[in-house]
Amino acid sequence: MRIGIIWNFWGAKNIFDNWHDGHRAAIEYVGKKHKISWFLADDYKNAQDTFDFLLFWNDCSDPIIDYFSQFKARKGLILTSDNNLNPDNLKKYNVIYCESEPVKEKVEIYGVRTIKAMGTDSDFFSPDDSKKDIEYFYPATFSPWKRQSKIAHLGPKLLCVGTIQPDGQEELKVCQDKDVNIEIGYFPAKKIRDYYRRAKQIWIPAIHGSERTVLEAMSCGILPIVISDNSKALSYINECFSVGKENNPRQFILDNYSHKIFGKQLLKGIENG
Repeated sequence: MRIGIIWNFWGAKNIFDNWHDGHRAAIEYVGKKHKISWFLADDYKNAQDTFDFLLFWNDCSDPIIDYFSQFKARKGLILTSDNNLNPDNLKKYNVIYCESEPVKEKVEIYGVRTIKAMGTDSDFFSPDDSKKDIEYFYPATFSPWKRQSKIAHLGPKLLCVGTIQPDGQEELKVCQDKDVNIEIGYFPAKKIRDYYRRAKQIWIPAIHGSERTVLEAMSCGILPIVISDNSKALSYINECFSVGKENNPRQFILDNYSHKIFGKQLLKGIENG
């Protein structure tokens, strides 16, 4: 089969070469069996009507689905956000991939085919014998919904790493006022992985999202601390406890959320029309 991956995130071209997470690893797993073509940002205009399956990675309000509405290919969506779900757009896809059970429950009420599919690159994000010299770590873009201010009281013991969104200056200032250790920028995945390995604890106060951070931390052998009002991120922690793997989060990932399992879930929707 010929599969086109449509990722029209504005910064996709800039980060693609250094991008390394469960989504990419899962798609590369699919690529071992089927031919994959990537279309980044506005490259989607170059896509021809020759694909068997088009896999979109965005939220369901994405207007480019209309651009592809006449393409004969079956279409799937890796849903990045369940905020303001658009039922009309959801029904334009043959399958919706949801990253967590709370998201799946929100989507399936619209009568569309849903598959729970999420994971991390468990080969790349793995434990090692690094010295645990970082007390607390939080990798996240500075923005109100990431809520660095919720944990800024940890002060110099906390390391926050990430870029700054236009609306993130207040979160940054609170951390600066509390003498939090801060590194600003978009960093290679290897550096973030090394920080995971060195951290004693990982705190995730985001109001939503951060699922990838949770799974990456767990794959490195650390059960993160997740704020109680983030139902999507917390669902992984609760699931880990429900199967008795809270003391072995690494094994929990290998059993449930590796990139290979993620890739197999993608294949379910791609191959089974």
